[in-house]
Amino acid sequence: MPAFSDDTLIDKLKKEESASFGLLYKLYFPTIASFIKQNSGSHQDAEDIFQETVIVLLNKVRQPEFVLTSSLKTYLFSISRNCWLKRLRDNKPAVVLTDDHTLLETPEDLLQEENTNNEKVVTWLKKITIHCQRILKAIFYLNEPIDNLMIKMGWRNKHTATNQKYKCIEQLRKEGKK
Repeated sequence: MPAFSDDTLIDKLKKEESASFGLLYKLYFPTIASFIKQNSGSHQDAEDIFQETVIVLLNKVRQPEFVLTSSLKTYLFSISRNCWLKRLRDNKPAVVLTDDHTLLETPEDLLQEENTNNEKVVTWLKKITIHCQRILKAIFYLNEPIDNLMIKMGWRNKHTATNQKYKCIEQLRKEGKK
């Protein structure tokens, strides 16, 4: 089989030459399949992700401003990796591994773990300043926009508001580490 440069292969893909798809599969599918299988996937998952990857690639190469700034292998791997990680996030199972490596599988176990975590956060919140309690409650529990909070608290600008939020989160982190 003759060696093709990335640019030659991309030109053939732009022209949608059927041989270019076979070559793409032969050259790059094994690497992508290996990655997916090593990260909780099956051969079928790898084929699906590779197909999605090729579709993304075709859409990109059809754009007149498309310029390949890495090797084609790196580019395809990056697309595949992003597609696979998105699929894993979207299909997240309801099984949780706790800090002590106990497997929680039932909804009751998950609720118990969540309640324990909530109790810890409440305990930490009680140990930080009242000022920070108000700020964190407004931001995270009441979902108050930082701009509104800035006005309520009398801060001069958004930078000050962001800085205050950061300091309060740091206070909470320190309590969590104790």
